[in-house]
Amino acid sequence: MKNSVGSPLYNPLTPEKRVISLVREWSDSEKMGDFNARQYAANEMKKYMVKTEDGSFTIRSEGPDQDSETMHTSHGAVAEAQIKYVNPLRIDGKKDLKILDICTGLGINAAAALEKFIDYQGKFQLKHIKIDLVEVSWETLATALLIPIPLKSHDYIKKAFEDYLIQENHLTFRNEEKNIPSHVDLHVHCQDARKITMGISPSNEYDAIFLDPFSPAKSPELYSQEFFQKIGALLKEDGMILTYTSSAPVRHALINAGLEVGEGPAMGRRGGTIASPSIENISKPLSYDDERMIALSDAGIPFRDPGLNNLPEKIRTKRQTERSQARGNYKLASTVKTPVYLFKEVDDEGLQKRVLKHLRNLGIKNLNSDESRYLVCPQFKECICHCKQKRLPTSSARIKEMENRLKRIITNKKTVK
Repeated sequence: MKNSVGSPLYNPLTPEKRVISLVREWSDSEKMGDFNARQYAANEMKKYMVKTEDGSFTIRSEGPDQDSETMHTSHGAVAEAQIKYVNPLRIDGKKDLKILDICTGLGINAAAALEKFIDYQGKFQLKHIKIDLVEVSWETLATALLIPIPLKSHDYIKKAFEDYLIQENHLTFRNEEKNIPSHVDLHVHCQDARKITMGISPSNEYDAIFLDPFSPAKSPELYSQEFFQKIGALLKEDGMILTYTSSAPVRHALINAGLEVGEGPAMGRRGGTIASPSIENISKPLSYDDERMIALSDAGIPFRDPGLNNLPEKIRTKRQTERSQARGNYKLASTVKTPVYLFKEVDDEGLQKRVLKHLRNLGIKNLNSDESRYLVCPQFKECICHCKQKRLPTSSARIKEMENRLKRIITNKKTVK
């Protein structure tokens, strides 16, 4: 499959231009018969590698606006893969493991999963692993052949990448010597992840989906509510979506896609997100503050991409417009985290004034009013608003209920007027 990098319609984030140019020069030289081109490219690549805290390397991105971010956290590319993607995997009792690795990049998440699989093989029932590796840029796949990764299983990933790149006539010579074992099944897909997933049958179910694009602000097309509805349908009943981001619109979109949502393992100050059809896979619920911001404020408004074909800028602009329209009309403003202070004391007089202004825009009198109590009651073990509703056990359920309660308050206020 051909990728869409360079398309006038869709220019996703890729490695920075200097890296892309280096890889393309190497490709051209190999096709002209230069066997030493890869070694030269590997030496030149050292100029652009960014060392992370665990000793592994990553590279910088570059999008259409030339604003960059690294492909992995500064805390450690390998450590992040292990902590946020691999450790939460539940493989006890499974004979086969099937993973969809979206935005595989340098292949570090997939390699970390293989390390765990190989470690478990022979100790448990697990006998076979299949990973679908999805990456929009062939240049990124080629870059993975030039950067040292301290995981033995990365050799299998590099072999799969090299085979693909030779098959697609991007490279000529085979340098990767380690053969992929028969019990490891790796499939490389080089195209917009939205198009790839649209072509996967819902009967082709995954135990896990690794979602590792650049940040939601940079790549909203891979965090939209419609995209989550699509990939959520590809999960087994006990499957899970794992992503490094804790973004409110991402979590709200996952909930709207019918999934249970919870905190993923923390690395640094924030954890990632785990989503699953099964509550059994959610070991840690979201914080109450996060639940409130998602349910009640404009911060939780998801990205939308109805046809799974919109440009990132259009998706960002559409959400920003919706947020502006929502503030003070049907959502509380997120500017001072107003929902967090409901049914709480605020000592700072200036902050209290701003919070009360946002509340009264929606007809809510104060932080301890009947409406305030009604809104956040689902988060308390015992009823605080006389609704006497049964307590809700999950973050997804509480968020949905608080969102519905806000809608009822607004509807009632309009009816009274």
